[in-house]
Amino acid sequence: MNLHSLGAPAAAIALCALAFGAALPQQIRPGPAAAPASANAKRGPFVMERGEGRQPIRFPRNEELVYDVSLSLGVLGSPTVGKVTLTSKVEPYHRDESQRSDSADTADLEQVIVAARAEGSYAVYSVEEVISTRVLPQVFPRLVHSTVQKGTENRRRELLLGRGPDGPVATYRSDGHCKKCDDRAHFVKPTWPWQDAHHCDGCKRGEHRVWREPRSKPTPDAVVDMVSAVMLARTMVEQGRADASFTLVDRDKLWEIELARGRRGRRKTKAGEFDVVEVLLNTRPPEKEGGKSEEFVGLFGLHGSISIWMHPESGVPVAITGLVPAGPITLDVVIELVRFSGTSEAFRSVVKPGDRR
Repeated sequence: MNLHSLGAPAAAIALCALAFGAALPQQIRPGPAAAPASANAKRGPFVMERGEGRQPIRFPRNEELVYDVSLSLGVLGSPTVGKVTLTSKVEPYHRDESQRSDSADTADLEQVIVAARAEGSYAVYSVEEVISTRVLPQVFPRLVHSTVQKGTENRRRELLLGRGPDGPVATYRSDGHCKKCDDRAHFVKPTWPWQDAHHCDGCKRGEHRVWREPRSKPTPDAVVDMVSAVMLARTMVEQGRADASFTLVDRDKLWEIELARGRRGRRKTKAGEFDVVEVLLNTRPPEKEGGKSEEFVGLFGLHGSISIWMHPESGVPVAITGLVPAGPITLDVVIELVRFSGTSEAFRSVVKPGDRR
Protein backbone atom coordinates (compact mmCIF):
# COMPACT_ATOMS: atom_id res chain seq x y z
CA MET A 1 0.00 0.00 0.00
CA ASN A 2 1.31 3.42 -0.94
CA LEU A 3 0.56 5.74 1.98
CA HIS A 4 1.62 8.75 -0.09
CA SER A 5 -1.45 8.22 -2.26
CA LEU A 6 -3.91 8.24 0.67
CA GLY A 7 -5.34 11.14 2.62
CA ALA A 8 -4.30 11.42 6.27
CA PRO A 9 -7.45 9.83 7.75
CA ALA A 10 -7.37 7.00 5.20
CA ALA A 11 -3.72 6.33 5.99
CA ALA A 12 -4.58 6.21 9.69
CA ILE A 13 -7.25 3.61 9.05
CA ALA A 14 -4.86 1.54 6.99
CA LEU A 15 -2.13 1.72 9.62
CA CYS A 16 -4.38 1.26 12.64
CA ALA A 17 -6.41 -1.61 11.27
CA LEU A 18 -5.80 -5.20 12.32
CA ALA A 19 -6.25 -8.16 10.06
CA PHE A 20 -9.49 -10.06 10.35
CA GLY A 21 -11.89 -12.54 9.53
CA ALA A 22 -11.75 -14.88 6.61
CA ALA A 23 -11.56 -18.62 6.92
CA LEU A 24 -9.89 -20.20 9.90
CA PRO A 25 -6.89 -22.46 9.20
CA GLN A 26 -8.23 -25.76 7.89
CA GLN A 27 -6.44 -27.88 10.50
CA ILE A 28 -8.30 -26.13 13.35
CA ARG A 29 -11.85 -27.27 14.03
CA PRO A 30 -13.87 -24.69 16.04
CA GLY A 31 -15.52 -25.94 19.21
CA PRO A 32 -19.06 -25.22 20.41
CA ALA A 33 -20.10 -21.75 21.50
CA ALA A 34 -18.59 -20.43 24.71
CA ALA A 35 -20.49 -20.72 27.99
CA PRO A 36 -22.50 -17.69 29.17
CA ALA A 37 -20.47 -14.84 30.65
CA SER A 38 -21.75 -15.48 34.18
CA ALA A 39 -20.65 -19.13 34.13
CA ASN A 40 -17.30 -18.26 32.62
CA ALA A 41 -16.65 -15.50 35.15
CA LYS A 42 -17.07 -17.92 38.05
CA ARG A 43 -14.37 -20.19 36.63
CA GLY A 44 -11.77 -17.45 36.41
CA PRO A 45 -9.46 -16.67 33.50
CA PHE A 46 -7.70 -19.27 31.38
CA VAL A 47 -4.00 -19.34 32.29
CA MET A 48 -1.36 -20.25 29.72
CA GLU A 49 1.82 -21.31 31.50
CA ARG A 50 5.04 -20.59 29.60
CA GLY A 51 7.60 -22.43 31.72
CA GLU A 52 9.43 -21.82 34.98
CA GLY A 53 10.53 -18.23 35.51
CA ARG A 54 8.45 -16.89 32.60
CA GLN A 55 5.47 -14.57 32.79
CA PRO A 56 2.25 -16.62 32.35
CA ILE A 57 -0.59 -15.22 30.25
CA ARG A 58 -4.17 -14.89 31.53
CA PHE A 59 -7.09 -14.79 29.08
CA PRO A 60 -10.62 -13.60 30.00
CA ARG A 61 -13.31 -16.19 29.31
CA ASN A 62 -15.87 -13.95 27.62
CA GLU A 63 -14.76 -10.34 27.26
CA GLU A 64 -15.44 -7.64 24.68
CA LEU A 65 -13.67 -4.26 24.50
CA VAL A 66 -14.70 -1.66 21.90
CA TYR A 67 -12.45 1.26 20.93
CA ASP A 68 -12.78 4.34 18.73
CA VAL A 69 -9.86 5.19 16.44
CA SER A 70 -9.39 8.92 15.95
CA LEU A 71 -6.85 11.43 14.70
CA SER A 72 -5.63 14.35 16.77
CA LEU A 73 -5.48 17.19 14.24
CA GLY A 74 -5.09 20.16 16.59
CA VAL A 75 -7.33 23.05 15.55
CA LEU A 76 -8.98 20.78 12.96
CA GLY A 77 -10.42 18.58 15.69
CA SER A 78 -10.26 14.83 16.35
CA PRO A 79 -12.28 12.99 13.72
CA THR A 80 -13.17 9.36 14.40
CA VAL A 81 -12.00 7.26 11.46
CA GLY A 82 -12.70 3.72 12.63
CA LYS A 83 -13.53 1.23 15.33
CA VAL A 84 -11.59 -1.66 16.91
CA THR A 85 -13.29 -4.51 18.80
CA LEU A 86 -11.14 -6.83 20.93
CA THR A 87 -12.69 -10.08 22.15
CA SER A 88 -11.38 -12.95 24.28
CA LYS A 89 -13.31 -16.21 24.59
CA VAL A 90 -12.59 -19.66 26.04
CA GLU A 91 -14.33 -22.60 24.38
CA PRO A 92 -14.24 -26.40 24.67
CA TYR A 93 -11.64 -27.96 22.38
CA HIS A 94 -12.35 -31.04 20.26
CA ARG A 95 -9.09 -32.45 18.98
CA ASP A 96 -8.64 -33.51 15.38
CA GLU A 97 -7.20 -37.02 15.56
CA SER A 98 -4.71 -36.17 12.80
CA GLN A 99 -2.96 -33.72 15.16
CA ARG A 100 -0.68 -34.44 18.08
CA SER A 101 -1.92 -33.45 21.53
CA ASP A 102 -0.31 -33.00 24.91
CA SER A 103 -3.00 -35.23 26.45
CA ALA A 104 -4.84 -38.31 25.30
CA ASP A 105 -7.93 -37.27 27.25
CA THR A 106 -9.65 -34.33 25.57
CA ALA A 107 -12.83 -34.29 27.69
CA ASP A 108 -11.87 -31.15 29.62
CA LEU A 109 -9.57 -29.46 27.11
CA GLU A 110 -10.15 -25.82 26.25
CA GLN A 111 -9.00 -23.39 23.59
CA VAL A 112 -8.72 -19.61 23.69
CA ILE A 113 -9.73 -17.35 20.81
CA VAL A 114 -8.60 -13.72 20.99
CA ALA A 115 -9.58 -11.53 18.04
CA ALA A 116 -9.20 -7.86 17.19
CA ARG A 117 -11.50 -6.52 14.49
CA ALA A 118 -10.90 -3.11 12.92
CA GLU A 119 -13.35 -1.33 10.63
CA GLY A 120 -13.10 2.05 8.99
CA SER A 121 -13.48 4.06 5.80
CA TYR A 122 -12.56 7.43 4.41
CA ALA A 123 -13.26 8.77 0.91
CA VAL A 124 -12.66 5.83 -1.48
CA TYR A 125 -10.63 3.74 0.98
CA SER A 126 -12.28 1.14 3.23
CA VAL A 127 -10.86 -1.56 5.45
CA GLU A 128 -12.08 -4.46 7.55
CA GLU A 129 -9.29 -6.39 9.22
CA VAL A 130 -9.10 -9.14 11.80
CA ILE A 131 -6.09 -10.33 13.74
CA SER A 132 -6.80 -13.44 15.78
CA THR A 133 -4.84 -15.87 17.92
CA ARG A 134 -5.93 -19.32 19.04
CA VAL A 135 -4.27 -20.99 22.01
CA LEU A 136 -4.56 -24.75 21.58
CA PRO A 137 -3.91 -27.65 24.02
CA GLN A 138 -1.34 -29.36 21.81
CA VAL A 139 2.36 -29.38 20.97
CA PHE A 140 2.10 -27.92 17.46
CA PRO A 141 0.65 -25.56 16.67
CA ARG A 142 0.32 -24.24 20.21
CA LEU A 143 -0.49 -20.73 18.92
CA VAL A 144 -2.27 -20.07 15.62
CA HIS A 145 -2.01 -16.39 14.66
CA SER A 146 -3.87 -15.21 11.57
CA THR A 147 -4.46 -11.94 9.78
CA VAL A 148 -7.12 -11.28 7.14
CA GLN A 149 -7.78 -7.91 5.53
CA LYS A 150 -10.75 -7.10 3.31
CA GLY A 151 -11.90 -3.93 1.61
CA THR A 152 -9.96 -1.74 -0.79
CA GLU A 153 -7.00 -4.05 -0.26
CA ASN A 154 -7.05 -7.76 0.52
CA ARG A 155 -4.42 -9.99 2.14
CA ARG A 156 -3.99 -13.00 4.44
CA ARG A 157 -1.20 -14.11 6.76
CA GLU A 158 -0.81 -17.08 9.09
CA LEU A 159 1.78 -17.84 11.77
CA LEU A 160 2.02 -21.18 13.61
CA LEU A 161 4.08 -21.38 16.81
CA GLY A 162 4.92 -24.44 18.88
CA ARG A 163 7.34 -27.32 19.28
CA GLY A 164 8.16 -29.44 16.25
CA PRO A 165 10.24 -32.65 16.03
CA ASP A 166 13.49 -30.65 16.18
CA GLY A 167 12.45 -28.11 18.83
CA PRO A 168 10.56 -24.79 18.98
CA VAL A 169 9.63 -23.57 15.52
CA ALA A 170 7.67 -20.81 13.75
CA THR A 171 5.98 -21.48 10.41
CA TYR A 172 4.81 -18.45 8.44
CA ARG A 173 2.93 -18.03 5.20
CA SER A 174 1.24 -15.16 3.39
CA ASP A 175 -0.70 -14.77 0.19
CA GLY A 176 0.05 -12.85 -2.97
CA HIS A 177 -1.46 -12.16 -6.33
CA CYS A 178 -1.57 -15.19 -8.59
CA LYS A 179 1.41 -15.32 -10.99
CA LYS A 180 -0.30 -16.46 -14.19
CA CYS A 181 -2.46 -19.59 -14.16
CA ASP A 182 -5.13 -21.38 -16.20
CA ASP A 183 -8.00 -20.46 -13.88
CA ARG A 184 -10.40 -18.53 -16.15
CA ALA A 185 -11.80 -16.75 -13.07
CA HIS A 186 -8.47 -14.90 -12.92
CA PHE A 187 -8.80 -13.62 -16.50
CA VAL A 188 -10.12 -10.18 -17.49
CA LYS A 189 -12.18 -9.30 -20.52
CA PRO A 190 -10.39 -7.57 -23.40
CA THR A 191 -10.76 -3.85 -23.89
CA TRP A 192 -11.00 -4.08 -27.69
CA PRO A 193 -12.69 -6.68 -29.95
CA TRP A 194 -9.40 -7.80 -31.49
CA GLN A 195 -7.85 -8.55 -28.10
CA ASP A 196 -8.02 -11.84 -26.22
CA ALA A 197 -8.98 -12.32 -22.57
CA HIS A 198 -5.83 -12.31 -20.49
CA HIS A 199 -4.70 -13.10 -16.97
CA CYS A 200 -4.99 -10.06 -14.72
CA ASP A 201 -1.81 -8.50 -13.38
CA GLY A 202 -1.66 -7.28 -9.79
CA CYS A 203 -5.31 -6.46 -9.11
CA LYS A 204 -6.59 -6.00 -5.54
CA ARG A 205 -9.28 -8.70 -5.63
CA GLY A 206 -9.07 -11.13 -2.74
CA GLU A 207 -10.23 -14.06 -4.87
CA HIS A 208 -7.17 -13.60 -7.12
CA ARG A 209 -4.73 -14.08 -4.25
CA VAL A 210 -3.18 -17.47 -3.46
CA TRP A 211 -1.12 -18.80 -0.55
CA ARG A 212 2.65 -18.72 -0.99
CA GLU A 213 4.80 -21.59 0.24
CA PRO A 214 5.25 -21.52 4.05
CA ARG A 215 8.64 -20.74 5.61
CA SER A 216 9.85 -22.23 8.90
CA LYS A 217 12.59 -21.15 11.30
CA PRO A 218 13.72 -22.27 14.76
CA THR A 219 12.79 -20.05 17.69
CA PRO A 220 13.59 -19.79 21.41
CA ASP A 221 11.23 -21.47 23.87
CA ALA A 222 7.92 -19.81 24.81
CA VAL A 223 7.77 -17.23 22.02
CA VAL A 224 4.52 -15.31 21.52
CA ASP A 225 2.72 -13.56 18.66
CA MET A 226 1.51 -9.96 18.57
CA VAL A 227 -1.92 -10.62 20.10
CA SER A 228 -0.75 -12.90 22.90
CA ALA A 229 1.95 -10.31 23.65
CA VAL A 230 -0.80 -7.78 24.42
CA MET A 231 -2.42 -10.30 26.77
CA LEU A 232 0.97 -10.94 28.39
CA ALA A 233 1.34 -7.21 29.05
CA ARG A 234 -2.14 -7.16 30.59
CA THR A 235 -1.21 -10.04 32.88
CA MET A 236 1.99 -8.30 33.96
CA VAL A 237 0.03 -5.21 34.99
CA GLU A 238 -2.82 -7.17 36.60
CA GLN A 239 -0.39 -9.18 38.75
CA GLY A 240 1.41 -6.03 39.89
CA ARG A 241 4.74 -6.96 38.30
CA ALA A 242 7.20 -4.21 37.46
CA ASP A 243 8.46 -5.64 34.16
CA ALA A 244 8.54 -8.58 31.79
CA SER A 245 10.65 -9.70 28.84
CA PHE A 246 9.99 -12.20 26.07
CA THR A 247 10.62 -13.03 22.41
CA LEU A 248 7.93 -12.06 19.92
CA VAL A 249 7.48 -13.44 16.41
CA ASP A 250 6.00 -10.99 13.89
CA ARG A 251 5.53 -12.62 10.49
CA ASP A 252 8.88 -14.39 10.14
CA LYS A 253 10.98 -12.00 12.24
CA LEU A 254 12.02 -12.32 15.88
CA TRP A 255 12.02 -9.40 18.34
CA GLU A 256 13.23 -9.16 21.91
CA ILE A 257 10.60 -7.24 23.91
CA GLU A 258 10.98 -5.58 27.29
CA LEU A 259 7.94 -4.19 29.11
CA ALA A 260 8.03 -1.93 32.15
CA ARG A 261 5.55 0.07 34.21
CA GLY A 262 5.73 3.82 33.69
CA ARG A 263 3.72 6.85 34.74
CA ARG A 264 0.37 6.64 36.51
CA GLY A 265 -2.52 8.93 35.74
CA ARG A 266 -6.22 9.18 35.03
CA ARG A 267 -7.91 8.96 31.63
CA LYS A 268 -11.37 10.20 30.59
CA THR A 269 -13.06 8.10 27.92
CA LYS A 270 -16.57 7.55 26.61
CA ALA A 271 -16.62 4.39 28.75
CA GLY A 272 -15.86 6.33 31.94
CA GLU A 273 -12.91 7.84 33.77
CA PHE A 274 -10.23 5.35 34.81
CA ASP A 275 -7.02 5.18 36.75
CA VAL A 276 -4.30 4.10 34.31
CA VAL A 277 -0.64 3.12 34.22
CA GLU A 278 1.59 3.51 31.19
CA VAL A 279 3.30 0.39 29.85
CA LEU A 280 6.69 1.21 28.36
CA LEU A 281 7.84 -0.83 25.38
CA ASN A 282 11.45 -1.46 24.39
CA THR A 283 12.19 -3.54 21.29
CA ARG A 284 15.31 -4.84 19.59
CA PRO A 285 16.10 -7.64 17.15
CA PRO A 286 18.13 -10.61 18.48
CA GLU A 287 21.85 -10.41 17.83
CA LYS A 288 21.66 -13.04 15.10
CA GLU A 289 18.74 -11.32 13.36
CA GLY A 290 19.05 -8.38 11.04
CA GLY A 291 17.05 -5.20 11.40
CA LYS A 292 16.86 -2.16 13.65
CA SER A 293 14.67 -1.34 16.65
CA GLU A 294 12.95 1.49 14.76
CA GLU A 295 11.69 -1.03 12.19
CA PHE A 296 9.39 -2.65 14.75
CA VAL A 297 5.70 -2.19 13.94
CA GLY A 298 3.35 -2.65 16.87
CA LEU A 299 -0.26 -3.66 17.10
CA PHE A 300 -2.57 -1.40 15.05
CA GLY A 301 0.40 -0.58 12.81
CA LEU A 302 1.80 1.98 15.23
CA HIS A 303 5.44 2.98 14.84
CA GLY A 304 7.81 5.13 16.82
CA SER A 305 6.58 6.56 20.11
CA ILE A 306 3.79 4.31 21.42
CA SER A 307 2.01 4.83 24.74
CA ILE A 308 -0.18 2.02 26.09
CA TRP A 309 -2.37 2.99 29.06
CA MET A 310 -3.80 0.11 31.09
CA HIS A 311 -6.00 -0.11 34.15
CA PRO A 312 -3.57 -0.89 37.02
CA GLU A 313 -5.71 -3.52 38.78
CA SER A 314 -7.11 -5.44 35.80
CA GLY A 315 -4.68 -4.71 32.97
CA VAL A 316 -7.52 -3.72 30.62
CA PRO A 317 -6.14 -1.41 27.87
CA VAL A 318 -7.91 1.95 28.23
CA ALA A 319 -6.06 3.90 25.52
CA ILE A 320 -3.24 3.53 23.03
CA THR A 321 -1.61 6.57 21.44
CA GLY A 322 1.15 6.81 18.90
CA LEU A 323 2.75 8.79 16.11
CA VAL A 324 2.24 7.15 12.74
CA PRO A 325 4.23 8.17 9.64
CA ALA A 326 2.01 8.56 6.56
CA GLY A 327 4.01 9.78 3.63
CA PRO A 328 5.31 13.33 4.19
CA ILE A 329 3.34 13.86 7.41
CA THR A 330 3.09 12.24 10.84
CA LEU A 331 -0.33 11.33 12.25
CA ASP A 332 -1.19 11.45 15.95
CA VAL A 333 -3.49 8.44 16.41
CA VAL A 334 -5.61 7.79 19.50
CA ILE A 335 -7.31 4.43 20.17
CA GLU A 336 -9.66 4.85 23.15
CA LEU A 337 -12.09 2.59 25.01
CA VAL A 338 -15.79 3.38 24.48
CA ARG A 339 -17.57 0.22 25.68
CA PHE A 340 -16.77 -3.00 27.55
CA SER A 341 -18.38 -6.20 28.85
CA GLY A 342 -17.22 -9.39 30.54
CA THR A 343 -14.26 -7.74 32.27
CA SER A 344 -13.09 -8.74 35.75
CA GLU A 345 -14.67 -7.12 38.80
CA ALA A 346 -11.41 -5.24 39.37
CA PHE A 347 -12.05 -3.10 36.27
CA ARG A 348 -14.12 -0.17 37.50
CA SER A 349 -14.25 3.44 36.44
CA VAL A 350 -13.50 6.23 38.89
CA VAL A 351 -16.24 8.33 37.29
CA LYS A 352 -18.99 6.83 35.13
CA PRO A 353 -20.04 8.78 32.01
CA GLY A 354 -23.48 9.65 33.47
CA ASP A 355 -21.93 11.03 36.67
CA ARG A 356 -19.93 13.81 34.97
CA ARG A 357 -20.93 17.43 35.44
